[in-house]
Amino acid sequence: MSRDRNLAREQVITAALIFALLGLTVVSNSLVGRVFPAFISELRFPAPVDALVAAALVLIPLPLFVLARFSFGYIIGLWMYVMVAGFIFLSYSTKLEYNHSQARISALLCLISFLVPALFLRFRISLFSISPRAMNALMICALVLSAAVVAASAMYGFRIAGFLESLAMREEVTRPRLLNYLSGIVSGAVLPFCFAYFALNRQVALSAIAAALLLSFFPVLLNKTVLLAPVWLVFILALYTMFRPKTATVLSIAIPPMIGIAGYFIFTSELGALAFGFINLRMIAIPSVALDYYSHFFSSHPNTSFCQINFVRIFTECPYNEQLGAILKNEYNLGNFNGSLFATEGIASVGPVFAPIATFVCGIIIGLGNVASARLSPALIAVSSGVLVQALTNVPLSTVMLSNGGAALFLLWLVSPRCPTFSKVEELAHPAPARKQPCGSE
Repeated sequence: MSRDRNLAREQVITAALIFALLGLTVVSNSLVGRVFPAFISELRFPAPVDALVAAALVLIPLPLFVLARFSFGYIIGLWMYVMVAGFIFLSYSTKLEYNHSQARISALLCLISFLVPALFLRFRISLFSISPRAMNALMICALVLSAAVVAASAMYGFRIAGFLESLAMREEVTRPRLLNYLSGIVSGAVLPFCFAYFALNRQVALSAIAAALLLSFFPVLLNKTVLLAPVWLVFILALYTMFRPKTATVLSIAIPPMIGIAGYFIFTSELGALAFGFINLRMIAIPSVALDYYSHFFSSHPNTSFCQINFVRIFTECPYNEQLGAILKNEYNLGNFNGSLFATEGIASVGPVFAPIATFVCGIIIGLGNVASARLSPALIAVSSGVLVQALTNVPLSTVMLSNGGAALFLLWLVSPRCPTFSKVEELAHPAPARKQPCGSE
């Protein structure tokens, strides 16, 4: 009976936190519309009937998160939930002309079809796990390989400049395609996993080396994600140390926009505006805005039928010669406008009617990540996927799995021995004598 009460209490807390997160998303996007009107129309509160319809649509998927257990898919699913909720409310204010009602329903069905496998496809396999000693050796080799990739990339271009100036220089450097793939895999998956692995084993020096190598990619790749990645990973690690996994997941999404809003009003300097733009615009609003622009563009242009994937392009004709991000950049003059799997594998590839089928398949792929990580601690899953999650909200799933290291991370999860979280919550539930030794120790 006590266990049932605790479960019910946790479910109520989860529902309340997610409900508050959805409200924060609407507030944040509304403020973004005032500050950055070129990207997003200022949100107008819809008519009462429309407001009720929007709220009802947004709340339909909420029980799925209440019932589901924590997993990699839970993290991705919650970010996608925030993205779709933001788009549904945005669709009542957008200046772009397309079938808004169809787009809202399609986005909701895409979300649900994605969440079902992403949240509930999970089972444990232990056939491929290696010994802790072998895993330690593998992680040391991963650090050496990462350093070699950084050094090789630096040979083709190394820039030290201010934050904004360096971003403008990014297009000046060209590297071999293989090196670009290796850089994306190492910075997106290998080093975040190394950081999480060593941190959870309390090997502070090696964890710091992983963070330093990740940071060293910034003057090479001139990518703001890798610049902020060490701080982001430490932030996630702290949350999953102090809170239950589902609570930590909600807070990891909610706290950054609150910091961005506070910074904008407290610091009137360029720093406050920069923080607000990077957090509230880039992290929260842009994924929703991408659904808006992709819906508009492909309402009057042919779908890609997945030809944006290079492998598919070999076997079929493609109506577009450039990548989708560059095409939308030329169309709307808002920068290189990539979109999440909902925008690319969904809207762009097959259109709003068949998009839920595409997102269902994508959900199965994310569910395979649940399978690969089923026996691992929530902290290891969340921290090691911290950079990858940010990529998933902004680029196609096919790109994330190949260029950003998604497949490599799944493989590392699959072979990894079980790791503890060292969180206060789980230490209370599982006293030290009952816990297994840290992975990597014998």
